[in-house]
Amino acid sequence: MRSNNSSIPEIDLRSVRDALILRWWIIPLVMLLSVGFLFANESDLQTSPAYVQISRTYEARDESSVLTVAGIDPASIIPYPSFDNQLIVLQTPESRQKIAASINAETSVSVSRSEQTFSLLDTIEGEGKKRFTFLSVGTPAYSFACAAPTVDECEVALDAYVAEVSLLRAQSIQQGFERAEKLMNALIGSSQSENPSLIIKQQALATGKSLVTGEMALISTTSENIGPTVGTVNASTYVFGLGVGALLGLLVVLQLSVTDKRIRSKRRLTALVGEEFNLGTLRLNREDSSSQHVAAVLVHQAALHGATIIRLLPIGDGSIDSTSTALTEALRGHPIVVAAMKNVDHLTTTELLPPPQSVVVLVADTHSSRTDDLEKVWTIVEHAGNTIAGIILVQH
Repeated sequence: MRSNNSSIPEIDLRSVRDALILRWWIIPLVMLLSVGFLFANESDLQTSPAYVQISRTYEARDESSVLTVAGIDPASIIPYPSFDNQLIVLQTPESRQKIAASINAETSVSVSRSEQTFSLLDTIEGEGKKRFTFLSVGTPAYSFACAAPTVDECEVALDAYVAEVSLLRAQSIQQGFERAEKLMNALIGSSQSENPSLIIKQQALATGKSLVTGEMALISTTSENIGPTVGTVNASTYVFGLGVGALLGLLVVLQLSVTDKRIRSKRRLTALVGEEFNLGTLRLNREDSSSQHVAAVLVHQAALHGATIIRLLPIGDGSIDSTSTALTEALRGHPIVVAAMKNVDHLTTTELLPPPQSVVVLVADTHSSRTDDLEKVWTIVEHAGNTIAGIILVQH
């Protein structure tokens, strides 16, 4: 058998072409997998999020601060109930059921109010004395948080809770104005003479009370999808995935063509054993003259070796019954007997030994015969004393 350096694979462009024809489906498959991988990497393969969480922050307007214009200390207007207690009222089952009935949904909203902060100022009054003053700084903010399956459900629930908080604030601030107004009326009634400043303050309280709305200004809003959702995948991603997939698929086919150990073509067979031992290609199940051509070569080989018996030995586990039948039919009328042998692994010692006036012709099948099997069979048959006339390549 012709020597072959299997450690350095040769790249035959025609073999690559044959591999592409045989395994063309690998390229579109790898392209599809590449696009699918990129899509899965840029999205989470779910059509909708588990739920959406929306948070809003509102700044509450200090509606009693306008009283400073009339010389009234805004701190004298004490809301009832207090702003903190209003949140307790809001979280009661009665309040929640009232809001749920108004929006016809059981969407839960959590409401919190930031703590008021203070600043300490110290002033020197002389002779080593200092005066400390506490001043409130910043404006408390209300935070509303909602979690629901859809954005619309959260928006409706948040609007309802904001409206309820605004209503509670307005009512409590108006209660504080009413208490201050009653006190102012009592002072004016007990005064012996009309005091212009008291009358101005009385009018300021009445006007300020009518202006109370409980309005809150929206500062910020955030929305977050909790759970996976499908992201938008750009067309360039698909193009990139198809390009990478095509390249990878081509590389896979090239790798398979280089590492493929099957004897798939005449060129491959000639590269393994040389032109001398390549006895031709037999095409089964086709209406052509390949069997006649191979039969003529066998007649010539039998004459060269003085043989009357040609034993056909398969390379691998493939059946050669159809090959033996085709050659027997083509050799009809010639004094040559064609005998089909079993796979070399199933031959006995007697079957391996050569009968008189016989030669062995190996049969390689394009679908099952491998180069390592060829080397194995060749060695066994040759060492058993058989004369190997050559190899036939069978195509289906």
